Formats: sequence, C-alpha cells, structure tokens
Amino acid sequence: MKIFFKYIRDYFRTDFNVTTHVIIGIFLTITLWFNYSFQLNGKKDFYHGITETYNKDALSVIYLFLFFTFAFLFAAGIISLFNKNNKPIFNIKYILFGLLAAVFLAFDCSYYFMQFTDGWFSDNFFIERWGRACASNISSLVTVIIPLYMVYVAVRYFKPEWYGLTLNGAKIKPYFWLILFMFPLIYLASLQPDFLESYPTYTDNFEYKFLETDQWITAGFYELCYGFDFLSVELFFRGFMVIALSRFVGKDAILPMVVVYCFLHFGKPAGEAVSSIFGGYILGILAYSSRNIYGGLIAHLGVAWGMECMAYIQLN
Repeated sequence: MKIFFKYIRDYFRTDFNVTTHVIIGIFLTITLWFNYSFQLNGKKDFYHGITETYNKDALSVIYLFLFFTFAFLFAAGIISLFNKNNKPIFNIKYILFGLLAAVFLAFDCSYYFMQFTDGWFSDNFFIERWGRACASNISSLVTVIIPLYMVYVAVRYFKPEWYGLTLNGAKIKPYFWLILFMFPLIYLASLQPDFLESYPTYTDNFEYKFLETDQWITAGFYELCYGFDFLSVELFFRGFMVIALSRFVGKDAILPMVVVYCFLHFGKPAGEAVSSIFGGYILGILAYSSRNIYGGLIAHLGVAWGMECMAYIQLN
C-alpha cells in the first residue's frame, strides 16, 4: 500500500490548486442535484430523459456529445483560469482529442450501433433480452476500443505506452488491498433503497431453459460481458483521457476526466454517481503516476462484480 500513498502524496504536493478543486466540486454538486431533481420527458432523471427518449437515435448521439463536451470544456476552462503555468483550454491538441473522446463516448452511451444487432435476437423471446444485454456490454469494442486503436496507429503522440496497457513495472498487489477496503463501502451502498433497482444488472429471462443449460452458465457469460465493458471504461478514461492526453497537459488531464466520468454515472443511482468522483479521481492519479491501467482495472472489476454479488445475496 505504500506505493499507493506515495502516488497520491506526490500528486497533492505538486501544484495542487484548491480554488480549482472547490469550483469543480461546486459544479458537480449543482449538476448532480439538477440531474436527479429534474425529470426530462417523463423519465426518472435528466440523463435517462436523453438516453431513453432518443434510444439508438442520431439525436441521442448529438445530445450526449454536447452533454459530455460541456463537462470536459468546463473543467478544462476552470483549470486554465486558475492555473498560471498550464492552460489546457488553449492547447489545441488536447482540446481536439478531448472532443474526439466525447464523440466516442456519445456513440457508446447512446447504443447507436445496437440498432443494427437487434434483429439477431428478435426471433426468440427467451434469449432476446439476455442477448441484447450481453451485446450492449461488448458493443464498446466497436465504439471505444477499435476507434482508440485506430487513433493510436494514426498518430505518433501516444506511443509507446499503448494507453497504459504496457506493464511499466506495474505493482498490482496494492489494488487487491484497495478492493478489500472497498467492500464495507459496497455493502453500505447495497443497503440504499434504490440499489436493487439497478443491481444485479443481470435479469432472469429464462434464456437458460431455451439453451438447455444451467442458469449459472448464462448468468456467468453475461457477467463476463459486463466485465468486458469495464476494460473499455478503464482504457478510455484512465488510458486515453489521462495517460495519453497527459502528454499535452500533464496531470491537468485528471480533473476533466473526473468530471466527464461523473457525468457518465448520471444514469446510475445517486450514491454511485457521487462515489464515482472520488473513485475516478484516485484511479486517475494512480494511472497518471504508474502509467498503466491494470491496477485500476482490477479495482474497478472488483467493485463492479462486488456490487453484483451483494445484489445476488440480497435477492436470495
């Protein structure tokens, strides 16, 4: 755990700007309150008013692009306003790649390309919802992973780190301690009234009866697909938005990532959206300092599957 604390200590010791963090904290507080207080188009919150009303529609892509761009540019602007040495908002390469990131994220969250796969499952009632749920979790292969690979091949700026996929002497043992530390928090989160509205993400659709197999097999396959989605999350947020884009603005790439990451969680329970700020911040610091995403991936999968396990336990 010492390396953990060293990374975090070194980060806060170097040019930590209190004003920037306070303003961004206030901004996130206001936007969180707005999202969960105002219902759009009759949906349960503002975020779902966009994603569910315009599901798989081009309008959803446009609205989500503006949604994430607002988060990104606000954070970059505040950092530039109060940072004497670094002005991310005026770094053309950083802004252009940040906007490109918003495009990828908008396509991913809108499930725009899922409209082309819906027909694969529509002929069978038993596997329709299960198949679509599995496909939606691995759709980030098309919307995030392949596009990021194409960017990596096309430009020279991010070589040879591969968005943090190279080990770089990674020490991953401390992250297992972090997961152990997180379990009491996961348990407390599971006691919230809205927790079982979102977890487990797997639902019983009797697909295993049609496939003539055990439920644990189809549930397990779904959970693997669910876990794959977190690989793309870590690759995108910590790998691209922090490790790659820090080539242009240094550690000032972390806070904009945190804000966009929080906005991504506006579709989750409020407690999870709030915790994503702190979790994303810590994982961003660790990715920036270690130059790899493996530790964050382990921690993220541990928390995600931990939430699933707590939900299964409560339901049974």
